[in-house]
Amino acid sequence: MGLVGQFPRGIRNCTSLTGLDLSGNSLYGAIPSDISSILEHVTSLDLSNNAFSGDIPPDIANCQYINVLKLNDNDLEGEIPSSIGDLPRLKTFSVASNYLNGLVPSFVYKNFAAESFANNPELCGKPLKGCEDSWIWKHIDRASFIKAFVTGWVLFFTLVLVLCSSRLRTKTINKIIVLLNIWKLMRRKEHLTSGSDEELSRQHKILKLEKFVTRMSLKELQNATSDFSEDYLVGIGMLGKVYKAFLPNGWTLAIKKLNHWEDLEDEFVSEITTLGGLRHRNLLPLIGFCAEKQERLLIYKYMPNGSLHEWLHSEEDEAKNLDFPLRVKIALGIAKGLAWLHHGYELHVTHGGISTRCILLDQNLEPKISNFWEAKFWSKNDTALSWSLFPLAEYSGLGSYKQDIYCFGIVLLELVTGKEPHELTSSRNLFDHSPCLLDADRDLLGKGVDDLILQFLELACSCVKFFPNERPTMLEVYDTLKNISQGRTDWMQKIS
Repeated sequence: MGLVGQFPRGIRNCTSLTGLDLSGNSLYGAIPSDISSILEHVTSLDLSNNAFSGDIPPDIANCQYINVLKLNDNDLEGEIPSSIGDLPRLKTFSVASNYLNGLVPSFVYKNFAAESFANNPELCGKPLKGCEDSWIWKHIDRASFIKAFVTGWVLFFTLVLVLCSSRLRTKTINKIIVLLNIWKLMRRKEHLTSGSDEELSRQHKILKLEKFVTRMSLKELQNATSDFSEDYLVGIGMLGKVYKAFLPNGWTLAIKKLNHWEDLEDEFVSEITTLGGLRHRNLLPLIGFCAEKQERLLIYKYMPNGSLHEWLHSEEDEAKNLDFPLRVKIALGIAKGLAWLHHGYELHVTHGGISTRCILLDQNLEPKISNFWEAKFWSKNDTALSWSLFPLAEYSGLGSYKQDIYCFGIVLLELVTGKEPHELTSSRNLFDHSPCLLDADRDLLGKGVDDLILQFLELACSCVKFFPNERPTMLEVYDTLKNISQGRTDWMQKIS
């Protein structure tokens, strides 16, 4: 249907509605907390393949007539409300491919297969793997637990001392023994919290990162990659190697193992605090991280079709499989993600390094923006903000926005010309040249869309103008691409 926006609450006026299918759109935001009052008589609800985020509302269990509930392939978080398991008529249920955690609830009237819950790394319990690692313990603040334990013992021995002194009038030697025990415990506490200031600061930062994404163990990742075997290697970049990993729950992940992590600590943290806090269908999902021993690793959802750069510039000439409608679809997806970062999020975000190398393609060739090493958060007045861990200088964000737009213009030119960035910036005057069809990839021409290819070229050239204030905003770029995509309804059907 191509719907964009939040859940359409006006549906509550359709009082006789029993089935609602909003799957495969670009809907985002939270599922209404009062959904049972909006859809009083619903028997089938399909919200799959959107970008809904937040928790699954417990109120959904008040939809007593529901038979079909599909919430898969969204960005939902938190636990599955246990009350859903009590729905008496539920026959079809799926929450696969979200970011849910905790225990799978028990279903009273029907058991569902593992496929209904797949691709949620932190879900456990039947029919998924058991919770052997103690899911509850993993979410306890260990430092607080140790403090409470030591404090409890100190209070206990102090109480014994008081009782002995007041009631039994023990000898001084007994009091000394008790005091020595207290001293031992305090020394033990010092030992537990000892270490260099630098190491404590590093551990504190790592603990903070856990609020963004899941922390995974090095052993778990080694098992998933046969100890980072070359057989699992799928890519080598400037910052490290990327491995394909297979988890016991059947999920396939991509693990980026950083080289010389001591020099990349800021980049490691920036990726987690930026991408880990954002959810959009055109951003690469960051699943977790590992910071253990001398290793730093980032865990992503695996993208089976690699990078856009590989498709456009590979020696195997895969670009021939990308016709113009498909290239427009990819450009539109990237623009949607960037426009959301620049304008649609509560705090504005600039990427800082958009290129075809950081655009990954999923199984449907839907683009996912990755590599947020140089990302910055901005306030409403375009002042740089500190994001949790590292302070940023306050300066105008206009240049950062326009830098993203310039880089996206290069991506558009690569898409329509098939040339590498260095060819584009060295062969001709990139900034002020008037586009013509001679610049386009010859394989794209003569197929009834030449006028749209020219519009595409004109948009690309407007993004790379020399003066930043002459470049369009990302919203304007997105709207223009959307108009181009709708210019021919016959060929646009191929990519819808």
